[in-house]
Amino acid sequence: NSAASQNSQTLHSGDIETNYSLEQAERVKRAADMVLRYVAATAETGILHTMPKMVLAVGEAEVERLRARYLMLRALFPAMRWLGARGVAQMEPEVGRPDGRLRQEPLAALALPASPCAVDFAALAYSFLRQAARYCRRFTLKLRCPVRQIERSDAAWRLQLDGAALYADCVAVCAGAYSLGFAHRLDLGQAFSLLPVAGSFFYAPRRVRGKVYTLQSERLPFAAVHADPDILWPDRMRLGPTALILPLLERRRWRSLFDYLRLIGWDATLLRTLAHLMRERELRRYALRNLLYEVPGLRTHAFVHEAAKILPGLRASELRPARGCGGLRPQLIDKRAQRLYFGPAWIGGEGISFQVTPSPGASSCLAQAVEEAGRITAYLGRGIRREALVTDLGTHA
Repeated sequence: NSAASQNSQTLHSGDIETNYSLEQAERVKRAADMVLRYVAATAETGILHTMPKMVLAVGEAEVERLRARYLMLRALFPAMRWLGARGVAQMEPEVGRPDGRLRQEPLAALALPASPCAVDFAALAYSFLRQAARYCRRFTLKLRCPVRQIERSDAAWRLQLDGAALYADCVAVCAGAYSLGFAHRLDLGQAFSLLPVAGSFFYAPRRVRGKVYTLQSERLPFAAVHADPDILWPDRMRLGPTALILPLLERRRWRSLFDYLRLIGWDATLLRTLAHLMRERELRRYALRNLLYEVPGLRTHAFVHEAAKILPGLRASELRPARGCGGLRPQLIDKRAQRLYFGPAWIGGEGISFQVTPSPGASSCLAQAVEEAGRITAYLGRGIRREALVTDLGTHA
């Protein structure tokens, strides 16, 4: 999922994500700032890309909701600007003035004219590997080495590989959707099930200067549609993501269907939870609408109405599905509460932990890593140089 084609290419900082509380926005900002500090300290290029960004409100109700959010967040994000219709048109002409005239409906935005908000997360991942190899002489990387089973063996954990085994005092499983399956086999995390949500994008000729997000639903843990330049193909823009529920643990790998069927655990509690979720009108309409975006012959015509909120002048003929783009988000279901689980998901046992869904995704990678390092060192009775972490990465450490 770190490949630039498989994610939103966005460093989420809590400013244009409108379904966060103030406390959540503060947490997300601290996590994103750690990534910024890391990139600045390593002086590596090709990871961050600077461009404008905004969250757009269309219609009187959305403008009022965004105004309230601006009042709540402006102390936390002092560089963030409130834009009226003319300001939107000045920053993003195709959004605010599509036919040479200002749009008729009420329009406003929270914006930053220049922000290091676009990220090549694959380049960031490779940077982490280079830095680990540079500073840790006992660091070993094993690729194409699938773990088949994890089990307790005497005082250690045994990881069964193809034709070999590894033993460890402490294990951190950061395998996305697969993490929950490993946890279930150890009788951990049984209160959770999984709803794999695949995100897809559409390509169109570039019409935006930077990232243009729309307001998110406070009741759904899914990103609202946005438009932004593709960092791999700057002459194109991507619009999305859509959200399609797929019974897979890996996008475009159909053999993972059997892994998902083993994981989901069809029981009466899960069936009641799914029935309860489908009774929610907003979630039901969201799922059906996104299903249309996958139907050949219909999808571009259906999606252009969604995209028109950002770009009223966009035509269906300009859209084409971004084939091979878009990853899969393992959305947890809390069977006890009979609802979708919002936020980061961590499941722990004695000397083992499972990261399932970081929130808001890779933007919190370093914050999650610091928390995991703290848990591991505490379990092993070792120390961690927290002063150095604070100096290098910021106060979150």
